[in-house]
Amino acid sequence: MMSNFSHDSRSTSGELDSAALRSDSHTYPPAVELFSQGAYPANVYLVQTGIVKFTRSEANGQEILLDLRFAGSLVGSAAAISEKPHPFAAVTVTHCTLSRWSARSFVSLLDNDTGLAARVREILSDDILDHVARISQLTCLPARQRLEYLLRQFCEQLGSEDLYRQPDRTSRLQLPLKQWEVAQFLAITPAYLCRLLAELESEEIIVRRNGWIIVGALGSLRQRD
Repeated sequence: MMSNFSHDSRSTSGELDSAALRSDSHTYPPAVELFSQGAYPANVYLVQTGIVKFTRSEANGQEILLDLRFAGSLVGSAAAISEKPHPFAAVTVTHCTLSRWSARSFVSLLDNDTGLAARVREILSDDILDHVARISQLTCLPARQRLEYLLRQFCEQLGSEDLYRQPDRTSRLQLPLKQWEVAQFLAITPAYLCRLLAELESEEIIVRRNGWIIVGALGSLRQRD
């Protein structure tokens, strides 16, 4: 089983909470571009709630969904610190509550707040470890297992706190991504994704009803250790 280095709002440290008080907080609807690929950093965002996706386009016109960011993630911090253009675009997937600093203010906070600087180092290190784990998953793990991980993560991030205390509780969600985006994120075809979802349904792990995916028990979906 692969390690999971992801951070979330349930474990966000006091340093980030304190820094968030010195930021602007806004709620964004889905499909808002926070910054574009190749743009120089103007703002840094702390995801309080919701999901943000990273996408990248190549010269041949092909676009890929690189990664997802959940509650507790910093978006745009690496480019702000390095003062280099963003290598990808960041777009809200769901309604998101984000704390926002200007890139200059964020870097100044890091220079003057050692506790915050230490926490940001941890988050950026976690991001690197998560990237490595994701590459390993795509290379080594069956698509079915990758799908179960993703569904479980969606349930945990978009569900209530009770899911952590009651993993056998039924949960339901609507996929926050289009089906072809989920397939691309898992590095499989949309047709194969449909087969995997049908397989989970035939095993009564999930039920699909009126656009919803109902998970009988969160514990029935595999998770990353």
